[in-house]
Amino acid sequence: MPFEQGSKALKSDGHKHTTQTSERVNVPKLPIASEEGFSNVVRDSNQNYWFTKQLSPNHVEVYVFVHSLAQLRTFQVNGKPSFYEYPETICIACEGEEWNGWIYEFSKEDPRMTHQWHVNGIFCDLKRRGNQLIVSSYHVEGDEALLTTFGDSGKMVIPLEAGYSPVNMMIAEEGVYVAALSISASDQDQVLLLDDTYQIKNTFKLDFSPRTIHSWNGSLIVHGINRRTGKSDQLVYICSKTGRQEKFPIPSCELVQCSEQHLTFYNADTKILSIFDHQQKEIVSMRESERPYVSNHF
Repeated sequence: MPFEQGSKALKSDGHKHTTQTSERVNVPKLPIASEEGFSNVVRDSNQNYWFTKQLSPNHVEVYVFVHSLAQLRTFQVNGKPSFYEYPETICIACEGEEWNGWIYEFSKEDPRMTHQWHVNGIFCDLKRRGNQLIVSSYHVEGDEALLTTFGDSGKMVIPLEAGYSPVNMMIAEEGVYVAALSISASDQDQVLLLDDTYQIKNTFKLDFSPRTIHSWNGSLIVHGINRRTGKSDQLVYICSKTGRQEKFPIPSCELVQCSEQHLTFYNADTKILSIFDHQQKEIVSMRESERPYVSNHF
C-alpha cells in the first residue's frame, strides 16, 4: 500500500454554511469575509475551519474555529502559509523571510500547536511518510536542493542536487519522487527518485519544466511547462522501470485531479473542464464548467 500523502488543497469552503447555536453555547461569527483581510479558508475532516490574516509582510495570524467546542483560536506564524492535512494533524508550511522556511504542526482533535521546525532555504513542498515529515527546499547560499526529515529520531538534512530547486514531491512504493528545476538554463530539469534512505537511486531527464508529478499503473506522470511556448501544455508518462517517455499534447490548463481512470484539467480563463483518459491517452471529454471541488481526505 502507498504511504499516506498530505493534501495541500483542503476543503475550500465555496458554499455558505450556517452554524447552529443553543442556549448553552455561544458560537462566534467566523470572520472570513475577504474584505476583512482573511484568506485561505479551508475545512479539515474534523469540520474545523482554518483561515489566515496578513499582519505584516512576514507574519501571518492563523485562526482555527474548533467545531467540537464552538471556539475560535489564534496562532502566529512566520511567512506565507500553505496548509497540508493528514489523518491526525494539520501542518502549515511557511515561506519565511531571508531564505528560511518554517513548519508548524497542529492536532486536529484539539487544535493546538504541537511542533515548530525551522527549514534551511526556501520552502518548496511537504509530505508525510509514516512517522516522518519530509520537506524539500532550495538552499540559496549553497545553490542546492535539500531534503529535511523530521521524526522520532530528530531532524536530518540531506543534500540532493547542486544547481537545482525542487518544486513538487510524491511518495510511492518505489521511493520518493522529487521534481527539480535547473537553476542554469544549460542543464536539463529532472525528476529524482530517492530510496528508503533518501539517496538518489535514479534520475529522469526532462526537456520541459515540471510543475506537478503523479502516478498511474507503474508510470510516473509529469505535468509541466513547455519551454518553447512557456505554457502548461506538456503531459508526459514515464515508465518508472525503463525511463521510457511518452508525450501527449493537452490544452494549457491546471491539473486538478489524478484518478485511476483519468486526469482532470481545468482552464480558468475559458472555464473549460477536460478529461484525459489514461488508457486512451487522449482527451475524451470537454465541457464548460466552474472549477471542480475536489476533496482529498485520507
